[in-house]
Amino acid sequence: MKIGDKVRLVHGKESGIIIRVIDAQQIEVEIEDGFRIPVAKKEVTVISSAEGLLTGVRTEPEANQDTTTKSLNGNVQIAFQAFNDRTHRALLINERNCPILFSCFKKTKQHTLLIQSGKLESNALLSLDEWNTSEFATWPTLIFQFIYLLPSVEKLVPPFTTEIIIKAEKFYKNKKHHSLLKGEAHTWAIDGDLKIEAKEIEQLTTRLNNPASTANLLAFEEPESEVDLHIEKLDADWNSLTPMLIMHKQTSTFEKKLDQAIACGMDEITFIHGVGNNVLKNEIHKRLSKDKRIDFFKDAKKERFGYGATLVKLK
Repeated sequence: MKIGDKVRLVHGKESGIIIRVIDAQQIEVEIEDGFRIPVAKKEVTVISSAEGLLTGVRTEPEANQDTTTKSLNGNVQIAFQAFNDRTHRALLINERNCPILFSCFKKTKQHTLLIQSGKLESNALLSLDEWNTSEFATWPTLIFQFIYLLPSVEKLVPPFTTEIIIKAEKFYKNKKHHSLLKGEAHTWAIDGDLKIEAKEIEQLTTRLNNPASTANLLAFEEPESEVDLHIEKLDADWNSLTPMLIMHKQTSTFEKKLDQAIACGMDEITFIHGVGNNVLKNEIHKRLSKDKRIDFFKDAKKERFGYGATLVKLK
C-alpha cells in the first residue's frame, strides 16, 4: 500500500487515491469528490496499484539496452514538483542505466518512518510523499538506500545509503525543467559520484579476467606526494553534493591514493584534510590505525596547515 494506489473503504462506498502516508497506521486518501480524509490502513483495501501522472509513476520508452551492461551510468535524483499553491510532491527519479531496489525513510526528532520501498526501473519515476510548502522549515530529513541491479557486476557495486537534508539555498537554486516530469521541478542527484567508482570496478574486473594483462596491474600511476582532499579540489560541482556524498568522495580518494602510493613503493605521502570539525581527519586516522601497511602517521607541516594535514609513513 503506497502513495497513488486506488483504494476503497472497507466499511463504506467511497473510493479514492492515497496521497500521503501519515504514519505506520494511517494514510490520507483523496476521495472522488475532492475531499481529503485520514483513514486507518486496516479500513481500506487496494483496488489497483499506482500508475500514470497522478502518482508520478511514468516510464519513458527505453532504447535497446544491452543486457550485458557492466558499467553504472547516470544517477538517481530527488525532485520536488509543485502540486498546487500549497504543496510540493517529492519524487524519486531513476536515470541510471539499470533498475534499482530502493527504500526511502523520513527522519524526524521522534522516529524514522519508512515512506516507500520497492523496485524502480531505469528511466522511471514515482511519487514518494506530499509536503506542505508553508512548513518548509520543518520538512524531515530523507534517508535513501539503493541496490543497483546491473546484470554482470551487481555484486561488485556496493549498496548505497545517504541522508538528504532539504536546505532552502539548495532547494531554490536547483529549479529546472525535467524531461521525465515534462515540467519544472527542484531537482538534484542523490548518488552522482558512484559513476567513476563503478567504471573502475568494471575495468579492474576485465583486466583480472584477462591473464595477458594481469601483469599490467602493477603499473600504477604514482600519486603526488601531497594529496589535497578539500572537496572543491576533487569535484568542480561540489555544491550539488550532500555532506554524506562529500565525505564518500573524500575518503574514496584517500583510499585510492594510499593504495597507489604503497603499490609504487613510496616512503611517505601527505594528506591535506583541513581542520573544520575534525570529522574527515578522525575518519582518516581511524582507517590508518587499522592498516598494517602503515609504519606510523602524524600531523604534518604545522607551519602551513596547522592540524589540517597528516603525514603517512609507509612500511
